[in-house]
Amino acid sequence: MSWSTGVYKPVAKAEADAAIDALTTATNDPMHEDQLRVAKQAAKLLLASVPGPAVTISLSGHANGVGWQKKEGWANDCISVNVTQAVE
Repeated sequence: MSWSTGVYKPVAKAEADAAIDALTTATNDPMHEDQLRVAKQAAKLLLASVPGPAVTISLSGHANGVGWQKKEGWANDCISVNVTQAVE
């Protein structure tokens, strides 16, 4: 099952860590929560390399519930992290 969350309105970089910490998934699925925890860590690391006064952040993922094994009709597990500078 897929999940997504983010900070879609620009947030000052000085406030971005707190905004990331506040993100949740609507699913309350333990696999999603684990993926979200890792995605938050990655987003915070990326903040250091994205210039500008503000950023937007998008986190998403998919957990098929069977680990590394194939689940017919389901996508592979994935985690996507996008940190974008916002200059306006």
